[in-house]
Amino acid sequence: MAMEGAEVLLAIQNEKIYRERIAEEVKLHGKTIDTESESYDLHIIMEFEKGESWGQYTSDRANRYILHRDVHNPSLKGLDAVKGAIAQFKPDLFVFGGLQMLDTYPFTDEELDERMTQIEDFLKSLPPTTLIHFEMASFVNAKFLKRLTDVVLPYSDSLGMNEQELPNLSSVIRSGEIVYISDSKVKISRTMDDTRELIDVLERMPRHRELSRIHVHTLAYQAVFTLTHSKRWQSGITTAVKSSLTATRYVCGNENIDISKSRMILDGSFSLSAIPGAKRIPIIDNTPVSCWEDGQFEVCLAPVLVCTQIKQTGGGGDNLTGVGLFYHLQ
Repeated sequence: MAMEGAEVLLAIQNEKIYRERIAEEVKLHGKTIDTESESYDLHIIMEFEKGESWGQYTSDRANRYILHRDVHNPSLKGLDAVKGAIAQFKPDLFVFGGLQMLDTYPFTDEELDERMTQIEDFLKSLPPTTLIHFEMASFVNAKFLKRLTDVVLPYSDSLGMNEQELPNLSSVIRSGEIVYISDSKVKISRTMDDTRELIDVLERMPRHRELSRIHVHTLAYQAVFTLTHSKRWQSGITTAVKSSLTATRYVCGNENIDISKSRMILDGSFSLSAIPGAKRIPIIDNTPVSCWEDGQFEVCLAPVLVCTQIKQTGGGGDNLTGVGLFYHLQ
């Protein structure tokens, strides 16, 4: 977001090791402090392609393995760090993410209750002029995710998630169960049906803010749902396009998109529902982005040029989400 021109305040402790590694355009609150190395959070992401070998092991599919030692995020120290700056900063948008770090942390029930109360009190404190976006992640603890959705979703103007997180969220809200396996190449018709179902369920929940935006980002396409009567968001067409381009650039590790190193994996058309007889929309080469009305929402969908010479995938969703939000704000 900062690279696109947004003024960004990052909710982390202002420690020297982070300040030295974060772009100068991104603001951290308070005086920079130098802490002992033992207290730093460590996150290691090992990415590998299909067929790659490590010792005696060979991968059957492309994947990534994440290890972390993190005590600050489960303690919500970043939230504490930014509280004092919010009133002066007066953000148009607050992006809430990283809450998966609380998912399997060994909290007592009382400690978890305290964290949930901290989160809810903070969201309550944000003025109506500040939009709230909640970015989903991978969760494996059904009880925790259900509690999180009960606390965070009623305050969220906007939601972001990928093709695995969408059915997981829907399942937890609907049945209280986690989806452990999902299709990585889900059809657009299924995404449309799942998102409609999610919207229906969320609209029937007690809410403190109106849900006005959902961004589903997948390997093959970007789908942006915008409440048509909302005065806070522009049309989702630019968001869909910018997010799609960011996905390709980030994964390939190059600002210049080389079509010889990418491919489109969508078919020539797609259905708006898995229900037989549903309307199909063609993907036209010179105007591949499509927008249509779906109930109270405008939906804009952009195909993604999927990178075939991958440099990185971890963090891709966060990057394209940030760019999409920047171009969606009125």
